[in-house]
Amino acid sequence: MKSLKIIRIIIVGVLVCCIQTKVFSDEITGNKRISIKDFGAKGDGIADDTAAIQAALNAAKGADKNGEGRSVFSLYFPSVKGGFYKVTDTLVIDGTHGLVIYGDGALTKRGANNATIRWYGTKSKPVFQVKGGTGSPSNPNFYITFRDLTISGYPNALDPHKNMPKNIALSGIHFGTVQGQNDATLCRRAIVENVHISNCRFGIWSGNSSGKNTDHAALAVSGCYIANNAQAGIYWSSGNALADVISCNVVNNGWAGRAFSVDAYSSPVGANIHVMSGYMNIVNYISSGNPSTADIYQGNGRTSVINAWSDTFGYFFYQSSCTPSRGIRQTAQITGVRHYAGGMNEQNTPNSMRIVAPGTFVSSCTVFGNIEVVSELSGRPIFAGINFIRPGATYIGSGVNKQRSLMVLGNAENYAQILLGGADSGVPLKHKGAIGPSTTPQILSMGRNLCLFQVLDAASSGTGLGFYTKTDDANSANSLIMNGYVLSTGILPMQANKMVWLLELGGLHGLNLKGFDRAGYCSEIPSELFVSFGGFKGAPDSGCRDEVTFQPPERRAPPSYNSGDFWHGTIYYDTTKKTLRVNTGGSKWENIGYNNKNNIRNK
Repeated sequence: MKSLKIIRIIIVGVLVCCIQTKVFSDEITGNKRISIKDFGAKGDGIADDTAAIQAALNAAKGADKNGEGRSVFSLYFPSVKGGFYKVTDTLVIDGTHGLVIYGDGALTKRGANNATIRWYGTKSKPVFQVKGGTGSPSNPNFYITFRDLTISGYPNALDPHKNMPKNIALSGIHFGTVQGQNDATLCRRAIVENVHISNCRFGIWSGNSSGKNTDHAALAVSGCYIANNAQAGIYWSSGNALADVISCNVVNNGWAGRAFSVDAYSSPVGANIHVMSGYMNIVNYISSGNPSTADIYQGNGRTSVINAWSDTFGYFFYQSSCTPSRGIRQTAQITGVRHYAGGMNEQNTPNSMRIVAPGTFVSSCTVFGNIEVVSELSGRPIFAGINFIRPGATYIGSGVNKQRSLMVLGNAENYAQILLGGADSGVPLKHKGAIGPSTTPQILSMGRNLCLFQVLDAASSGTGLGFYTKTDDANSANSLIMNGYVLSTGILPMQANKMVWLLELGGLHGLNLKGFDRAGYCSEIPSELFVSFGGFKGAPDSGCRDEVTFQPPERRAPPSYNSGDFWHGTIYYDTTKKTLRVNTGGSKWENIGYNNKNNIRNK
């Protein structure tokens, strides 16, 4: 009988071992996959599952320099019919390698109240905190993944029209420390994929509340839906922090930004995405809402946006400042943005962008509001292919009105297409870029494009200008508007009380020179406000370029400028007297030519 008992115990032990192996092993990869229920979590929405979930996270924790001894596994949160995982304190991931936390899919039940993991804490703290520090021993986090989960920072959906509850979760996923934790943090390689985060102060927060360095490189947020978080959907800050936000919907966040005063976590800014330091690349971005400050707010650091569809009222992109590196501020690109929504007007969306960083390149964008340029002359921002939806929207700010630090290439209707330091095939390259103070810039204009160029310090010893134009099509013409004057008190904007020239070249125009009418409307320079000074016209046949005629300027009366012999020898066609007139010195003008009726020379 004793032998039978021993045999029975051995058999039972083998069966238990087999069951454990079946539960914990992935037959394909061999990595352990553990259900959170194996640690005692209920997921019924009634029991407090905090301790059970933390026990599972602790099982993956280590405390050594090389990551030895850590338990690498995937932690599974199965959906429970009619239930959720109730959490009352922060779930801490500290010094873990290769941990994957996953569920059955983001928002498996429609509605913000059906989160897989829901915050019921009495204080505003993170739901998940990735804390791994850099103390001794170094205990960072490596390869942490959140996937296919729904996280809510409050039992019910937050109401933008009510005061914020004091116990909403600080953040859904928190990379770094909370106030009172005096440690530099480090997380290398983290992925947040197909995760829905809502009803927190911040959906995702990265930084260090103590002000120490944070080294989070790199976080990839991919395919996520981050919505209805009071201050920001994503907040990124502190140190060598790199993040990629790819193909995410970040909507209706930041509406209560000004309700939070300056603290260890943020300034009173409301945004869908708030970059305070570090680098962030935002790609294939979809957003909406009415944040209190901007859709994407860059307080510092460096932010690039590539392809974005924004229905956000107010600023799409607001650049307050940018981080200097070796004395030079970091530049970035904003390209492929569409910023427009039904109901936008000049009151609720006066401006679409604010650009501060010199060298920032903004291209291929369609925007509703103005673009505000606040920059220094050195390293000016560049805009190419910008179309303004709202009539009257344009470039504004000190970078345009005072410092003249705006470069516009290929704007709506193909205005201001300029090529500096190069030319098309067949054009002699006498000057190849800015190689010295005497270098003449080249402007290459192709087709029906109007080039607007301002030559500073245009004295006889100042900057020259080389303008090259295509002229092999008799039906096409190019125009160059040039404002040239000598600098005396610094750089001044283009304005009507300085001489502005309009040169028309090619096609039926041949070469024609016009001057701006100073009495005209000076904030714009339409062609009808130019007075012709005459020029040469070619035959309309493209094969007859050597057949030209001089077209004198036309006026109703002699020019009023009579200082000395300035006009001596010049002619014009008097449209009142129907004759040519020549200046013989000072203010003296005589008629020349013949009277058609009696063939008598006019005097």
